[in-house]
Amino acid sequence: MDYLLDILDKETEVYSNYLDLAVQKKKALVENDIDKLEQITDQEKNLSTKVLALEAARVEFLREQGFPPSIQLSELLPELDSKQRDQVKDKAEGLKKVLTECKKFTETNMALMKQSSNYINHMIKIFTSTINGNKPAVYTAKGEENKFEAGKIADIQG
Repeated sequence: MDYLLDILDKETEVYSNYLDLAVQKKKALVENDIDKLEQITDQEKNLSTKVLALEAARVEFLREQGFPPSIQLSELLPELDSKQRDQVKDKAEGLKKVLTECKKFTETNMALMKQSSNYINHMIKIFTSTINGNKPAVYTAKGEENKFEAGKIADIQG
């Protein structure tokens, strides 16, 4: 069971790294730092790969020990001696604590992303809706005189 304890430690470490990234992601979302969000997403992908590998190792180890691959840790505890049971239970509680924190930050970050998406969609509607009643908003072409007329949005980027 030492191998299982090692896997649980590694999973807790990976999810702790996820938690650190979730904190950074929240800050990047609030600051609208797209470059930082891309970096965080790449790091999350790497962590996801590690989680999948650890999960596969855990399932394989338990299968080799004669347990079904879908067994929950709570179902495994009665099968262990008291020392192993306490160790596995402690590791599982630590993992559960980190996962709870990850879930909280993920929910907050999802709400922030949804709010940002709603704002962008709202701005798109504003810029594509009619202005002053009957003309749709359009960009003036480069080289044309930038007149701020009803129904036109100036393209002053050059």
